[in-house]
Amino acid sequence: MEAEILEVGDVMTPKVLTADEETSVTDLSKEMEISGLGSIVITKSGKPVGIVTDRDIAIKVIMRDRKGSEIKAKEIMSSPLVTIEPGVLLEKACAILAENDIRRLPVIEDGELRGIISVRNVLTRNPTCVTKFYPLE
Repeated sequence: MEAEILEVGDVMTPKVLTADEETSVTDLSKEMEISGLGSIVITKSGKPVGIVTDRDIAIKVIMRDRKGSEIKAKEIMSSPLVTIEPGVLLEKACAILAENDIRRLPVIEDGELRGIISVRNVLTRNPTCVTKFYPLE
């Protein structure tokens, strides 16, 4: 049986939450709760510059007993943003995720945000890639 050759665009999630870098963590959290998503791509002047995940909020705000309404996205976002294009092979995306120890990659095409690919997307379409994160030792 021949292995299916997949590109990032074949498995990415096209729905991506975005918020301006000046948005409060409280507002980010509300948006994430409403959408049921675990990350928001942060923009500056409409261009992606970082990402905030639910884990960032837990570690950088809640665990430090900081007030979310007083913290802006730009203060806790991961930046510079690691991105990928939709035409890149899924194997390459797996390598980038593993090398950077991240779980999500915004998908950029012609300077525009087109989607996001996560370890979950990879797991559902190509589970053998995930061994880069969880080696079978």
